[in-house]
This record gives sequence, structure tokens and C-alpha cells, in this order.
Amino acid sequence: MTSTDDLIHSLASTAGTPRRGASLQAVFAVTGAASLAFALLLLFSIIGIRQDFADMAVRMPFAFKVVFAGALAVGTSVVALYAATPGASATALCALLPAVILLACGVIFDPTGFPIMGRTDTAVAICVGHILFLSLPDMILTFVFMRKAAPTQPLFAGAVLGMHSGSIGALAYTLACRNDGTAFVAIWYAVACAIMAAVGAIVGHRVLRW
Repeated sequence: MTSTDDLIHSLASTAGTPRRGASLQAVFAVTGAASLAFALLLLFSIIGIRQDFADMAVRMPFAFKVVFAGALAVGTSVVALYAATPGASATALCALLPAVILLACGVIFDPTGFPIMGRTDTAVAICVGHILFLSLPDMILTFVFMRKAAPTQPLFAGAVLGMHSGSIGALAYTLACRNDGTAFVAIWYAVACAIMAAVGAIVGHRVLRW
């Protein structure tokens, strides 16, 4: 057994203790809350909320946006905590199942009748672009968190952090999004998260390697 293997086993043993696990969870929870706060600050100061927010906030399409983005954020948080420790298993991806189910239901059973491409020619580009922009605070803060943890699969860890960042950006953007089609949200919010996952994987492969 090499010295690297010894180190990994030692870290795995340490990471598995209740105190270590609780510490990681607390730090990641604070990181996520701070990221969402920064994203909302950017939203209010640069993008602004939709003008009819008070009317639309009580309708089902808005609820779908929030629940979908929230489910993805929670699921990716769970997977990220697994990825932060040595020997992380891909089975943790099961935590994304609720968001995947919502995604499928949104596409198949869209009750709104709104177009999948949005109400304007630029709707998709604006939606995806704004989510990517609002994802940046979480991307930065969560990578700082992961650098202080002990991931042994940097590509996987980076992809998960990227998807988590996308979900935080999407959650913040629900306050500004003017496209209420359930299928639109399910598809293009997911695309933005997938882009962030790809970026996170590239960054993680470079900066999270031991």
C-alpha cells in the first residue's frame, strides 16, 4: 500500500466520524446560505424582480419554479457533501431523484400551455444567461469549501458543485423570470445547471486535485 493510499484511508476514517460530518454539513449550509444571499443581492441590484411578481407569486407555475430549483439545490447539496469526503460513491446521486421527477413531470404534464421556447425570441438566452450569472457567487464559495475538504474525485466533485451553483442561481432567478411555462422552466433551468456542471467539472479537475 502506497503512502497516498494510507493518506486516503486515514482521511476517510476521519471524515466518517460524526463530528467531522456535522462540521462539514454546518460549513456547507452556511456556504449555501451566503451564496443565495449574494445571488439575491445581484438579482435585486442588477436584474430586478418581475413587475407582476405579487400577482404571479401565488400561482402554480411560480410554485413549480421554486420547488424544482429548491429540490435540485437540496439534492446537489447532499451529493456535494458525499463528494467532499474520500471514497465518495456515485450512488449519492439518488438524492437528485426528486428534482428529476419534477423535471419529467414539468415537461410531460405542462398545464400552462405557454411555449417551451418562451414568449420572446431572446427568452431562452436571457434565462440561461441570468442563471449562469447568478450562479457565480455559489461557484466561488463552494469551491473554497471543497478545497478545504478531502475530495478524491475532483472531476465528479467539481461537476456536482457546478450543478449546485446552477440550482442556487435558478432559485434566485425565479423572482425575475417572466416565462411561466412549466416545460420552459424544467428544460432551460436544467440546461443552465448542466452548463454549470460542465464548467465545474473542468474547474474541479484542475483545482481540486491533490
